[in-house]
Amino acid sequence: MVEDVLGLGGALEGLNDRDEEAERLNDLARGLVNSLFVLLRMAGMHDLNNDALLRPMDTLSEVVGALHQVHGEDIVLRLADGNFFVNKRMVRLDYGTFQNVRYLERIFDFLNINEVTFKDGFDRQTMRQFAAAALAIIRVGHGYIEDQQLGDIRLRKMKVGEIDELRRDNDPRNRILGTYASGLLTMRQFIADLRHGRSPRHTLLKRLCLELIDLDPRYHSLLLALVHLEAYKGSLFCHIMNTALLSLVFGQRLGLGRRQLVDLGLAAFHHDLGWALLVDDRLAEADDGFGLMMSTINAVRDGDHDDLHRLRTQVARSLSRFGGFNEMVINRLIVAFECQVPGGHASRDLYFSDVDAAFMTEVVRIASAYDELTTITHDRPALLPDQAMRHIQDPTRDEFDPKLARLFAQSIGMYPVGTVVELDTSEVGLVINLPSNPINDHRPQVKILVDRNGRPLADGPVVDLDARFQGGERYMRTVERTLDGKAFGVSITRFFFGIGAA
Repeated sequence: MVEDVLGLGGALEGLNDRDEEAERLNDLARGLVNSLFVLLRMAGMHDLNNDALLRPMDTLSEVVGALHQVHGEDIVLRLADGNFFVNKRMVRLDYGTFQNVRYLERIFDFLNINEVTFKDGFDRQTMRQFAAAALAIIRVGHGYIEDQQLGDIRLRKMKVGEIDELRRDNDPRNRILGTYASGLLTMRQFIADLRHGRSPRHTLLKRLCLELIDLDPRYHSLLLALVHLEAYKGSLFCHIMNTALLSLVFGQRLGLGRRQLVDLGLAAFHHDLGWALLVDDRLAEADDGFGLMMSTINAVRDGDHDDLHRLRTQVARSLSRFGGFNEMVINRLIVAFECQVPGGHASRDLYFSDVDAAFMTEVVRIASAYDELTTITHDRPALLPDQAMRHIQDPTRDEFDPKLARLFAQSIGMYPVGTVVELDTSEVGLVINLPSNPINDHRPQVKILVDRNGRPLADGPVVDLDARFQGGERYMRTVERTLDGKAFGVSITRFFFGIGAA
């Protein structure tokens, strides 16, 4: 295991203590949004003095009271860019709350407000006044609820500068880093539970898959940057996380639908999970505090060529212990079986017929290989991102489906996010985004670090290598060669997220 120079280890240990508390806070925040909608809906259906309103009012009061105990200040519910925030923390929705939230958003828009403040100690009478004021405006179709005197509930419309501040406080980098770190924690705990005979929480794994799918594609470059975090790279739980992340980005670039992405993501999350359930002395001795290592798994897998069919069957069959038997489970078993191929070999001759490996298997195997090739091992250094991409596409190795390997390069880029490149202009830059034109997969977007005169730039421009000179015949810049970022003191994760050292 490499030294945790990026400090993610400490962050994860902190997350271990805070994860349940953060989930509880988000549950309360969802409860606030949901109970506010229910109160307004019930107020529209009944007289405001009807006993039917007592339960939603008490529920809202209890949720706000619980949030007051946590925050120790007024509870402020804000709406910005289609998202609700409770005291500047964005509310993560679940399926059961989603529809109610969308209706509440429409109510806020109709009332021309985007902020509701609940002061400590508000009572039923205050809630009735608030509901009456809202219904009066909704029924007549005009009015300003901000002008109403509602005591311990205050309503208003935020100014543009306040919304901008809320956006800054909820920087997508923090959200994506949090999703990734929580994902690592989920996978580590999931595998630990499996190895110690405890029942893992499958709902957390599916929720993680859905969170990755629902991230805005504009931030895929941030996700891809996290694949290079070294803190836990090489462990089974980190490898599974990175493989799933890469598979989903690849799948979205291929245009797969949501259900197909869920199938693909869960197959990737399960592809090597069976190793945590195998009983083998070599695996039992490998846990050094970080969990099962891929180097140990690969040594066992690569060393059992004569009995590999039995081994891959054991890995896949072990997943059947999770219970259930449906199409998705069968897909995961197939992918897990077909992914147990020694390094440097193609996924052929797995069956006693001409049947080839499944499409999802090929996608997961390519993503898995990219993560492993960019991971340092005891017998070789980690490949640079572009070197790993060339390895995957090398036709002489005959490891992967050539068409999918080419599509992977077009999706992730021949020079993936995190590659340091020297351009034909003598400039040195860092690849920070995917190619704007997927067909030109060797022309990504680059942040210039050193100008053509050799001078380091504190904040160089971002250039698109797909840009041409006027007339359109020649490109303005082209990659001349790739460089080792460490030699230049460059860290992709520090650049994007401000964490760790070069």
